[in-house]
This record gives sequence, structure tokens and C-alpha cells, in this order.
Amino acid sequence: MAGHQVRFAVSLQNDRPIAEIVEHARLAESLGYREIWTNENGHYRGIFTVASTIAANTATARIGLGIVNPFHRHPSVIAMEAATLDEASGGRLMLGIGAAQWNLRNLGEADERTRRPYTSTVEAIQIIRALLRGEPVPASQQFTISPQARLDFEPLRRDLPVYAGAVNERMLRAAGAYADSVELGAIMSTGYIRWALGVIGEGATAAGRDPAAQDIAAPLMVSVGADAKAAREAVKSGLAYYLYRVEKVVYEQAGADADDIARVREVTAERGVAAGAAVVTDEIIDTFAVAGDTQLAVRRFREYAEAGLYGLILQHVPGPERVEGLKLIATEVVSHVG
Repeated sequence: MAGHQVRFAVSLQNDRPIAEIVEHARLAESLGYREIWTNENGHYRGIFTVASTIAANTATARIGLGIVNPFHRHPSVIAMEAATLDEASGGRLMLGIGAAQWNLRNLGEADERTRRPYTSTVEAIQIIRALLRGEPVPASQQFTISPQARLDFEPLRRDLPVYAGAVNERMLRAAGAYADSVELGAIMSTGYIRWALGVIGEGATAAGRDPAAQDIAAPLMVSVGADAKAAREAVKSGLAYYLYRVEKVVYEQAGADADDIARVREVTAERGVAAGAAVVTDEIIDTFAVAGDTQLAVRRFREYAEAGLYGLILQHVPGPERVEGLKLIATEVVSHVG
């Protein structure tokens, strides 16, 4: 069992209709999920509008933005929007920042700034935290902003938490040094999480900060259903897609068979996601996903908690049937995890 209290959260992706997002947000809160996260992938629905809609249709669940891209919005605009949404939601916001340059390259929108994702993310976090806290704004190489910049209204919370979206070693170390908390990337494994937490802790300690003060959350690929086989099949396409595109460190630190991973990546690159999914092994599923019946889910969530996660974010496919999966986890899994 985990040595700390963990939280179960639901991630509602921005590729879904707003009406469905509202329905599932209300359901998640009614089932007792403590957090509802959303994202901003591609040219789907805008993250602040989606999050505002979630806030307007819920009462107590915290709302996570994972992540906001500072290449799409200037950090001062992000700070303004975040403080406004925090006020509108009654202080329920968690703000994630990360330079998703892969997404911009895929859309054909990458500019010169995206050549320096590390610098951009660190500077964006520093600017946003300064504006939210009413502190002097640090100098920036990537963003044009005055040292006298400030918010022209009093935020509801000066300590609104800013999460760094971090994956590679350099960014994880910076997250420990500069951010309030960390949201890790896609297809998490317990091996990678343990390694990442060590790096984050090193960064925090080097900066004179307490590593234990940071919250660590991660989106998990989850598929839980009464039909365990169907639940496992449901994650294969997502695993093939992400194994093909994630940074190498994610699968190198995972502990799964390197040859099996290489095969999935090669087949996906040559013949597409469906073909890649066909060669995903059971070991890969059990390394990178929570997929099966409720008994398996209890064991796997415990493993993630024991690896050091505080926030367990159900993302991608909560089950072959999304609503069924959310209900099963809430009623038959959460109480057994801690």
C-alpha cells in the first residue's frame, strides 16, 4: 500500500463535444473524483473555454489544466486567464505549463522559439508565477515583457499552483527547481516514475527547496471493464501511438523488453497505428497501462502510488465503455487503493 494519500482524477480530452465533457464532468464529481483535468491537443477545443465550462458545471472538484502551451499564448495572458478562471471557480484551479513543440511541428506552426523548449518552459513558469504572486517579473530571452508587468486585479489566490509538464531529465530537474508541482507525461510506467521523481528531487534540493513539498501527478492510460480482454484490447492503439512519439527516456526507463518496444515503434512508423497495435505485447500493456478488470486495476494503481504518484489521472480510455469504466473504478477500485 502507498505510504501517502493518493487522489483519483479524471482527464476529459478536448477532442470530445462540449456536451459530453459537461456530462462526464458532472458524473465524475458525483462519483467522488476529486479532480477533473483537461488538455489542449491539436486544433480541438480551447483549454480555457473547456475548463471554464467544467467549472460552471461542477462545485467542488479541482480543475487541472494539463498542459497550457506558452508558444500558443504569451505567459502574461496565461497568468491573466488562470487567475480569472481560479476566481470564477472559487479557487479550484491547477495550472500546468509545458512547451509542446511536437504538437506545433505536427501542425506546421513551429517557429524559432520552439527550438528552445527548455528555456521557454522555465521562463514561462517564472513569469507566470511572478505575475500571480505580485513579484518582480524576471528577465526573459524568449518572451517580450516589462519587468514592471503586473496583473491589474487581485487574484483570488496568490499561491495558485503552477505545475510543470516535464518528461526529459533536464526539464524534470528544472521542474524541481522552479515549479510548484509536476505533471508527468503520457504512458507512464512505475520504472520511469521512480527515475523521474529522483531527478525532480535532485533539482529541488539543488535549488534549496523541499522535494516533499511538490505534488506529483501523471496521466495514466486506463481501461477497466467487466470484460478484461476487451479492456486490454482498448489500450493497444494508444500504446502504439505514444510509443512511437514519446521521448526515448520514457520507454528506456520503463523496464519493458526493449526489442518488443522497438518492434512496436518500427511497425507503427512503417505501417501506421493499427498495425503497431497488433504487435503490442501483454508485457507492454502491463508496463504502461492499467488495463483489465477491477482486481487488476487495484493492483496496478497501488503500484503507481507506491512508485510515488500523488495524483492518479485517468486518461485516454477509462474502459471500452467510458462511463462504465469511470463507475467501476469509483465504486470497486478507489477504496482499495488508499
